[in-house]
Amino acid sequence: MNAATLLQELIRIPSDSGQESAVCDRVERVFKDLGWVPVRSGRNVYAFLGQGSPLLLLNSHTDTVPVGEGWTHPPLGAEIVGGKIYGRGSNDAKGCLTAMILGAAKAFSQDPPKGRVCIAATCEEEINGKGLEALLSELPRPDAAVVGEPTGLQPAVAQKGLLLLEVTAEGRSAHAAWGGGVNAIDAAAADVLALSQLKFERDHPALGRPSLAVTQIQGGTRHNVIPDRCKLVVDIRTTPAYAPEELVARVQGAAKGKVHVRSQRLGCVETDTAQPVVRAALAANPGAKPYGSATLSDWVFLKGIPTVKTGPGDSKRSHTPDEYLEVSELEAGVAFYERLIRAYFELAAK
Repeated sequence: MNAATLLQELIRIPSDSGQESAVCDRVERVFKDLGWVPVRSGRNVYAFLGQGSPLLLLNSHTDTVPVGEGWTHPPLGAEIVGGKIYGRGSNDAKGCLTAMILGAAKAFSQDPPKGRVCIAATCEEEINGKGLEALLSELPRPDAAVVGEPTGLQPAVAQKGLLLLEVTAEGRSAHAAWGGGVNAIDAAAADVLALSQLKFERDHPALGRPSLAVTQIQGGTRHNVIPDRCKLVVDIRTTPAYAPEELVARVQGAAKGKVHVRSQRLGCVETDTAQPVVRAALAANPGAKPYGSATLSDWVFLKGIPTVKTGPGDSKRSHTPDEYLEVSELEAGVAFYERLIRAYFELAAK
């Protein structure tokens, strides 16, 4: 089965988050063509290879963000131009999924390793949904996991979490022509400036310091009414160096508006570099160096399971117009995952 051809087929199937059924149908047929026994669970599909223990989970997602504007190549055309496969999801993360499937197939085709692999193609990753999170309750607990995301085949051994806050500035309405009242947008603007000056001092060895950004603002109902409320959304990427409660307190101390926690379910995660799955990822790509990732993935649902996030591609291409994956990157990914699987079972047996 040719890797580039399979990736082209997957790109051509639209699969915005929540609309993954058709691409799951194709993945299910791929599993059957490889002689595997696929299991369908909603918009997730998985299969087991090998026998015995340990159990290694290979996971990547089938959903993509919407196509958006600004493309110069057909976003679902999967054109190959200059050695690059263009299309939404090529880089994030259908390329990783393709490479995982075919890498595992190679690993178990001749001289299969002693142990089991579960390959899981899951939904709703781009919206932090319940694809992998829900599926884990159906699966036996993995001894280790690999999450397929575009990292240039470098092993991410830590990942920042997400803390979402809302800051609401309150004022008093009045007629805009006569003035008076208290403008909540002015108060919110002062909070934006105060939050921009907020500094975090403690470093994490792999992840550095938390980041904070005001990413949304909503205020006012009509042009001729002084607004009495204005809401900010604050995106904080967390590290183990700060407890979520401490970060909330820092925001509350800097802003005059009322602070509300919208979400803190997506915590930060990390894996000891001495774990066999990390060592296997390093052995599969000599010269690679462990690093900390600022972007979220389904790794967040694998707390307590030694995990590495790694795959072909470049995270900076994700969600962009003319997203692409180089054919050479895809082929290198297939070989990389095969080596990683073999190395993991060898190291885990020691």
